[in-house]
Amino acid sequence: MKFDKIAPLLDGIPYTSPHKGRVFYDFVMDTRPEQCLELGFAHGVSSCYIAAALHELGRGHLTTVDLLGSKEWFDPTIETLLARTGLASYVTVARENTSYTWFLKKKIEQQTADHVCAPCYDFCFIDGCKNWTHDGAAFFMVDKLLRPGGWIMFDDLLWTSAQEEARSGLKTAAGVPTDQLAEDEYREAHVEAIFRLLVMQHPSYSRFKVLDEILALAHKTSGDTKQIQFDSMVSLKYKLVTLMKKLAGRTRKQRFSQRPSPGGA
Repeated sequence: MKFDKIAPLLDGIPYTSPHKGRVFYDFVMDTRPEQCLELGFAHGVSSCYIAAALHELGRGHLTTVDLLGSKEWFDPTIETLLARTGLASYVTVARENTSYTWFLKKKIEQQTADHVCAPCYDFCFIDGCKNWTHDGAAFFMVDKLLRPGGWIMFDDLLWTSAQEEARSGLKTAAGVPTDQLAEDEYREAHVEAIFRLLVMQHPSYSRFKVLDEILALAHKTSGDTKQIQFDSMVSLKYKLVTLMKKLAGRTRKQRFSQRPSPGGA
């Protein structure tokens, strides 16, 4: 399915914009993965963009995993979007009670023979709870399932519990009340720490890329071919959005500074 056909069917549905959807679509078209894994799908918009690219290639499959509650929390559901786009045959939807790490545990068991896990995925996109404990463990398990030559991608690189609570009022992080988090745990970006301390230091990952300070990618190679190559890419749209936010912030400051002081002439 062409991008110009899929994008209008998904535009306006959280949490994947057409701009980010284009990144997913083009990435799959360029790397041509056979088996894809997505951890965290919410409404399933990103899932549909990935599936659309697989459909266009005429090959491949996506397995996407989230919590059981996602069927009640999100409207429209991923099933609704897959039916709307006609892409259901390219996607297997899985739901777990507490975490996608339990799905990974079962998959590792399924792929294990004689105490060796045979990798089965070519691309994994992690867009879940953005928590060091859950997603750090998820990376370790995904690595066992990711074929050499495959790619891993993380979303929301700089997301923090503090920023999310200020933006939306959300007072839990990965099921833990935010008032129970340590101050640094509350304010630090967990995904960035996972990428910097676990992924980039892993002997089997190279060709690190960061797009718009949001998406982070790494390429899996063999341990003896590790190359520290880091690219930070900023799209024109991201630059414009960042500039507009800065200008809006300056305008608010100017308006505030121009207000007459209480009791002033």
